[in-house]
Amino acid sequence: MNSDTRRSLLELERFLTEAIRVNPVLTPDDVKPHLLVRQILDELSLKRFIWVGNQTFVPNRMVFTVPNLRPAKLEELEVLFNSIVFTKMVYDYIAGSGFRLLEPLVVEIRPTVAAAGAPTHCSVSFEWASPAEPAEGLAVTVDEQAGRILEVKGVKPQIPRLARLTALNGEVYRSPFIITKRTTFLGRLRTVLDLKSGEVLRRNDFVYARHDQSGSPNKSVSRQHASIVFDSGDFYLFDTGSANGTAVERAGQSIETPPGDATGIRLEDGDILRLGTALIRFELDPPVTELPDVATEGETVPEEANLTAGNLTVRVMRSEILFETSKVLDSE
Repeated sequence: MNSDTRRSLLELERFLTEAIRVNPVLTPDDVKPHLLVRQILDELSLKRFIWVGNQTFVPNRMVFTVPNLRPAKLEELEVLFNSIVFTKMVYDYIAGSGFRLLEPLVVEIRPTVAAAGAPTHCSVSFEWASPAEPAEGLAVTVDEQAGRILEVKGVKPQIPRLARLTALNGEVYRSPFIITKRTTFLGRLRTVLDLKSGEVLRRNDFVYARHDQSGSPNKSVSRQHASIVFDSGDFYLFDTGSANGTAVERAGQSIETPPGDATGIRLEDGDILRLGTALIRFELDPPVTELPDVATEGETVPEEANLTAGNLTVRVMRSEILFETSKVLDSE
């Protein structure tokens, strides 16, 4: 470990310690910064795999296992681990260690029920999306013993036409975001919990971070604000229970959809979606076509790679595959 990576880990531990100290909900028993940082070091040392160009890649899914915590604490952990400061520090450590990512970091909070006598603080692991999982993005097949990536494929979209969302203001977990599912949820925080029972009400796809500053667009977005549904070749916007309204701005006019309206608004290319005061550009992607697989172990990745899945292809630029972090690193 060189001095830069050691410094990155120390800064990460100090950040977590201070964030927990000033948080009115979390305690050092919920998150043990020294142990968590050590786990990050161990996980990335263990789960590094060689792929094209003899480069070393690590998983992009950062999974926090959280035992026996009430819903309010789970929400605070999601806010903490999805913060720009925390993710940038993790990116800094990954880059400083000479590792690369196939996709941007994704943070998942996984509540569990701990057995009697088991640790009650959260732990972290880095995981690949496997071909068997119904996940979005890239499915990765690895040889654990050889430490090599064997194959990378785009997960087959659920719909024959894709679209993308780009945040025009506010802070979201990922932008632009490609719509690949029949129903895409938009709202504040990824996991929406019933704060009394702890039941998961839904998981948002296009996610706004929690901001407490007055005037922030994020504050105007509800947890279960809206959804976009693909039906019969078109995309429709629905208000699923917002407090501050949902509308489409098109050609100088505002088209509103009230909460619970079963009709929705049929979206057109270039529409501006308004959730409260948060603005999102909606764009239709060109129809996808079948192209040959290119992402198997031992092959080079061309400047423009087409990662195929079944009879559909997700078009990905090589610069996006080989460490798509510039937006996050430049946002500080």
